[in-house]
Amino acid sequence: MKKRITTFLILFLTTLRFGGLIAQDQVPPKVYTPQQLEMIASQKELVKQNREAFRNSLSEEQKTLLKDNSISIKERQQALMKTLTTTQKEVLKNNRESLKKLRDAFSESLSEKQKIALKQHKQNIKERREKLKEYKSGFDGRREQLKERKQNMQQRLKKTKKGV
Repeated sequence: MKKRITTFLILFLTTLRFGGLIAQDQVPPKVYTPQQLEMIASQKELVKQNREAFRNSLSEEQKTLLKDNSISIKERQQALMKTLTTTQKEVLKNNRESLKKLRDAFSESLSEKQKIALKQHKQNIKERREKLKEYKSGFDGRREQLKERKQNMQQRLKKTKKGV
């Protein structure tokens, strides 16, 4: 009888343990339809093609300007914009416009349920980033608490040394 109870207990506990592990591996529901996934892939491909076409239109002087690490990225971009020809500026403008059209078409294809899910996902990411930033910067109060504890310990040690 004891063997049955212990065997049953072990089986029960292992199923609970593995059930908890399986629950953590659940895949979140898919947000996008296959057509929307194709639209995303086409957007990424268009961006790659546009960048490659723009890079190919740059002169050697412009390329060396972009590789100059002695100035900041913002300054490099400003200097590059000053050296662009009118055709290069037109290419950039057309790239932006075509990408905007694709993004607008994609956003129109989203249902209300998808929009809500995406907003929630974006909010979750924002919260995680803020928590990580707080943790790294120490503003969550832990560092201050540790400093206070350390000072309290030092004061107690001084008091005990004086009393001894």
